Amino acid sequence: MEATASITRAALDTLSSQVAVLDEEGTIRFTNNSWGASDGAGTSPEAAQVNYFDAVDPTADEYAADAVTGIRSVIDGDRDSFTLEYPCHTDERKQWFLMRATPFTLGTTRYVTVTHIDITDRRLAELDAQDHAERAEQERGRLEHLIERINGLVQDITKLLVEAQSRGEIETGVCERLADAEPYVYAWVADADVAADSLTLQADAGVTDVDIDAVTYPLADDTGDPTVRAYTEGEVVTVQSIDPDTRLGRVYGDAGVEAVMAVPIASHDTAYGVLTVCADQPDAFDEREQAVLEALGRATANTLDALESKQTLTADRVVEMEFTVDDETCFPARLSAAADCTLTYSGSVYDEDGHIKLFYRVRETDAEAALAAVAADDVVADVTLLAEYDDETLLGVTCRSSLVAALADRGAVTKEVTASEGIARFTVELSQDGDARSLFEFVEDGHDGTELVSYHEHDRPVQTRQEFRDSLEDRLTDRQLTALRTAYYSGFFDWPRDVNGDELAETMDISRSTFHQHLRTAERKVFDAFFDRA
Repeated sequence: MEATASITRAALDTLSSQVAVLDEEGTIRFTNNSWGASDGAGTSPEAAQVNYFDAVDPTADEYAADAVTGIRSVIDGDRDSFTLEYPCHTDERKQWFLMRATPFTLGTTRYVTVTHIDITDRRLAELDAQDHAERAEQERGRLEHLIERINGLVQDITKLLVEAQSRGEIETGVCERLADAEPYVYAWVADADVAADSLTLQADAGVTDVDIDAVTYPLADDTGDPTVRAYTEGEVVTVQSIDPDTRLGRVYGDAGVEAVMAVPIASHDTAYGVLTVCADQPDAFDEREQAVLEALGRATANTLDALESKQTLTADRVVEMEFTVDDETCFPARLSAAADCTLTYSGSVYDEDGHIKLFYRVRETDAEAALAAVAADDVVADVTLLAEYDDETLLGVTCRSSLVAALADRGAVTKEVTASEGIARFTVELSQDGDARSLFEFVEDGHDGTELVSYHEHDRPVQTRQEFRDSLEDRLTDRQLTALRTAYYSGFFDWPRDVNGDELAETMDISRSTFHQHLRTAERKVFDAFFDRA
């Protein structure tokens, strides 16, 4: 018997769990070594014969009271067993125990075995799993909210893009819908002002404490402003946390803006500006937000592109730009300085070899000097004296290269060129607003001393045949119109002619010279109208 008891005690001492045996009074009759090494039960018995209930203060916490009540119920036979999980944290670590009370009888005496098992690892794993589950649930809820918000935003903006009739309506509508979607608080659209070489506000919506109009955004800005960078680099730029001490912080700080994202509005090679979206919380633009806003930027650009194409069917939308070139590499500027004259561009044609032939009226010098100066120029392949008047000479100049041809290759029509004292002034028209800046940069890069004088866009209505005829008749006097009609209907322009000028003059009861003066003037006005010269 003693050997068996010794084996039992030795075996219990090997357990890491704390084990104690209580009698019916609650007196501790036996403990293993682990019991004395820890106060897991809230008691500190150093040996047996200590009353467990006296050592536990049931008022200390709810677990102590539950433990006393549970163990007493097992001793009294009211329940077969009792278990309780409870925390027992220290300053060094968090830990949990499972207390289990199980009865047994020796002879007529009832005993209870009380064990305290360390379940810290299990409990920590459960808490970790619970934390993951809660985070997953929060993420799921956030994603559902995000998807619902994004779907609503995309649907609203898509509807706007389909129904909008003007660029201003599109830009304003996009800003308004973004500003109404949390966590965004402000949105604005900017486009390049070629004349000012900077971005200018086109539309905005949201909080009123942001005054973008009061801020300048030069395209040569080296501060790293996200809006300027997005436009010049053609890439999305995001600032997830705004430093209040920076320029960006001073612009947006009073409005509570914490993060911004700038999205290029571009379709193919045409830039329509940049959309900047502001949020009232840092790190607001995660990958999903960036993907959605970038897609909205492209959709907006495609709609603007389609809108301009639609408008082109009913009107010629043109950009008119005027600039000066003070550089001897520019042919008209160089020639005006070399010949000390004034040149005026009259138009151009291409010959069979693909060379451009430019027509210039030269003033303030005689024909011989003008011919000599033009012929001596390296880019001139051929020059012809076409006409000589009292105050000017008309020259046909075939050039191996010219700025007029280079502009034409980039879709620009040269309307006017005048050159005097080494400075040439160009007036050009182009159909796409988005090409204006790149066109000016092309001229500026190729010629020093290039300055923008004016820039504006306007709609040039399509002119019907009847409108063209009416406008032409308004240019002609009665005599000029009569001379033109008489010559046309009489076969004067046929070959061979059925009638001569003398006969036509006689029908109008005027002299031959007067008839030809009226006819030549009328012809010139017709050609001016046909070649779109005022």
